[in-house]
Amino acid sequence: METSLSFASKYKLSEAPQDKVRVAGTCLGCKVNQVETFSLLEAWAQKGAQIVPFKAQADIYLVNTCAVTARAAYESRQLLRRALKKNPLLVVATGCYVQVSPEEILERVGAPLLLVGNALKENIPHIVEKLTLPLSEPVVLREDVSQLTKCGLFPLSFFPGHARAFLRIQEGCNAFCTYCIVPHARGPARSLLPEEVVSQALRFVNAGHKEIVLTGTHLGLWGKDLSAGQGLIQLLRVLEKKVPVRLRLSSLEPPEVTQELLTWAVSSPKFCPHFHLSLQSGDEEVLKAMGRRYTAWEVRDLVYDIKKLFPQAAIGMDVIVGFPKEDEEAFGRTVALLEDLPISYLHVFRYSPRPFTPAARWRQIPPDKIAARAKRLQGLSRAKFKAFMVENLGRVLQVLVQKRDKNTGLWQGISENYLSVLFAGPPDLQNKIVSVRLARVVNNKAYGVLERG
Repeated sequence: METSLSFASKYKLSEAPQDKVRVAGTCLGCKVNQVETFSLLEAWAQKGAQIVPFKAQADIYLVNTCAVTARAAYESRQLLRRALKKNPLLVVATGCYVQVSPEEILERVGAPLLLVGNALKENIPHIVEKLTLPLSEPVVLREDVSQLTKCGLFPLSFFPGHARAFLRIQEGCNAFCTYCIVPHARGPARSLLPEEVVSQALRFVNAGHKEIVLTGTHLGLWGKDLSAGQGLIQLLRVLEKKVPVRLRLSSLEPPEVTQELLTWAVSSPKFCPHFHLSLQSGDEEVLKAMGRRYTAWEVRDLVYDIKKLFPQAAIGMDVIVGFPKEDEEAFGRTVALLEDLPISYLHVFRYSPRPFTPAARWRQIPPDKIAARAKRLQGLSRAKFKAFMVENLGRVLQVLVQKRDKNTGLWQGISENYLSVLFAGPPDLQNKIVSVRLARVVNNKAYGVLERG
């Protein structure tokens, strides 16, 4: 789905001079794309541009695309067409879809776009300055990502429109799972230096953010390309000492949730007990065909280990349905595993064949079967999450207050264990962490009572 970017609101655009170049941007896909898009818009603002919402009239539109599924590619094209209808000076497409399929974009969108691949993405504001606008024909700037060795900085002074800040600490992936286009689009795993991570974290702290979410293309590979002895656990220990806000981890591969990481997490008052695991399938043969490096039994043991150490932890899982080797029996084993495990929610992805991947050449499963499997797991996810909310009734949670709920007028915030909680409170609570006792669950929403004291 398209990610809503609210960068513009920070800059009081109604007060900006009317002769400024107006720039609008949006993105699809992962948290890394969000960070990069915000950073590019901030760079434009620092050059004097007026940042406006993507729905508004602008001179330049930026679309940071996604290619992880066929649906994401389709939605990327739709955003480009939407921007072109505004008849701007320039529409810029960047991101993973541009990196892997620029010809397809030009063929299907059919306009003089500026296409910039991932290797050059960080330089987009500078590149645009050198162009004569409007373009008379498409411009494609794309370099091979397979030999990249440095992780671009994409600095931010704040994370717009969010109480929580996403801190991108690495990008790229070395796994080459048989279904996944990401290594072809992003290149090998590359890490920010520890001091670069700390510097960005402290900028977020100084901007008032009370929670930092560490994210990356393959988060658990942070540090593997740096000097010996560097790894995610070492970075977490540094951040715990130097950064005075709570820390949350985004998605991890099951083998990357090591005993050492769990031991640190148990002892850290800053760690948010929320684990998101990239399971993908609960069938051993499907996991092998995917090129995954763990077994379903190992994931089962890991989940129970987490629950022993963190009884209140939220545990989410990514699952792909409709992978070419997934027959009905294999899908049934995935369902059985997920029903059995004490998990909190699922992110369900429908498999679609992607360019350059081995699985795209295998016999495909009909779309109606894929849709039926997705629907079944989405129903299971809703049931699991409701059970998780009920399990937390009566508990006092530490809730980061985000905004007023439009429907109820109540405060809405996120707990350390990833529950969205609605509660009544005074008008000065935004961006504060408060104690809220979970009181009831109604229509799959959690309601709490602010603890006084």
